[in-house]
Amino acid sequence: RPVYCPMLQDLPTLNAIVALDADRARARAREADAAIARGASWGTLHGVPMTVKEAFDVAGLPTTWGVPALRDNVAGANAVAVDALLDAGAIVFGKTNVPQLMVWHECDNPVYGRSNNPWNLERTCGGSTGGEAAIVAARGSPLGLGNDLGGSIRIPSHFCGIHGFKR
Repeated sequence: RPVYCPMLQDLPTLNAIVALDADRARARAREADAAIARGASWGTLHGVPMTVKEAFDVAGLPTTWGVPALRDNVAGANAVAVDALLDAGAIVFGKTNVPQLMVWHECDNPVYGRSNNPWNLERTCGGSTGGEAAIVAARGSPLGLGNDLGGSIRIPSHFCGIHGFKR
């Protein structure tokens, strides 16, 4: 049974998930359940649903970096980090918003628009992994993949009241 979270009613206004891959995620979840029933394990993240930052390629989904000229760019293969998550058993069900070229401290771009803070929709969720922080804080995804050079995970995590770490 899902955990009740009032913020989930605001997911469309949150604008955190910009590419949903529900059909493939459901199919992979069924495969994960069947593997468990056979006594098999896919790894540490077996069956864990999660999202990834839009900047990471996921085969069949757009990778635009928020740049209008890349609006029609669809990844032909997964990024190495995405393959590592899948190899560990994760179920990637969507990609999350980023600022254009990931170079701003707000998560807003001309392709997908602005992502908002789940605690106050009039405030920023931060950038550049802001979409991830917003959806995790809103309990729309239990885990997310981002990247961080100058605070891109740490700042949005702080703004959204969750834990994020840079490895």
